Amino acid sequence: MFDFEPDFKIYPFTDGTGCPISDIQEPHLHDFYVVHYVVSGHGNCVIDFETYDIISGSLYFVSPGQLHLWNPEDGIEGFVMVFSAEFLNFPEGPVHNIFELVFFNSVVNSPMLMLATGQKEELAVVMASLCREYSLRKPGFEIVVRSYFHILMVNLKRLFANMSQSPGGRTENRIVREFKKLVISEHGSLLRVQDYAEMMNISVSRLSAVIKEATSLTPGQIVRNELVNSAKRMLANSDLNVSEICYSLKFEDPSYFGRFFKRETGFTPSVFREHIRGKYHQLK
Repeated sequence: MFDFEPDFKIYPFTDGTGCPISDIQEPHLHDFYVVHYVVSGHGNCVIDFETYDIISGSLYFVSPGQLHLWNPEDGIEGFVMVFSAEFLNFPEGPVHNIFELVFFNSVVNSPMLMLATGQKEELAVVMASLCREYSLRKPGFEIVVRSYFHILMVNLKRLFANMSQSPGGRTENRIVREFKKLVISEHGSLLRVQDYAEMMNISVSRLSAVIKEATSLTPGQIVRNELVNSAKRMLANSDLNVSEICYSLKFEDPSYFGRFFKRETGFTPSVFREHIRGKYHQLK
């Protein structure tokens, strides 16, 4: 494990479990952004309750607060890059804001990207240079690492832009990702859509139109989805009882919280907890 600065690190995949950060064999979450690159290996991983195959030459993106678990069948070769939003916000960099990156905090994009042969070759040069500079730590490596990091982000932006222009692709406005991230950080207050619009300095009608066009969802649906996701994470990854989860999410009545959760998921909170923990146990 390397040290650089609190806002940026690169790790090798851990031997044995394949967990990108440490030998954690339970579902877990982090408060930073993660890019996983798998050079070789197979198995599966779970990101916010969706299961994805581990495939060589693929990238996996995890946003802060997303519950995830890696379950490789053998060892994985590759690396994991973790960074904060502050590290990205470099005045002279070509990417100034996390909301420019459509592969994080997305409503419509998959957190997994399988690279075509040409894409692998193109990104491999940048990623190899980034890892080499990070590991050698020659004088001035911080500047070079940050430069390669931004080059990688620009290349990934281009890949996703090309995907959105292909048949069936969808373009997700940065307003959508900003709204989702704000909902995640403020959901405990159970704010109204109007409150979020005011925080973003945008009208409710404009916010609703942009989100509807990009996702086919209403702002209210996204708020409810994120509330449900937060409840799911707590049920899967904490020992809090249902009432404690209810109050932590600022619901006033456990009975209402139970009805809300069942309406949105088809499960009571207790049944969901038993189901998801059984699923994760089978993956270990």
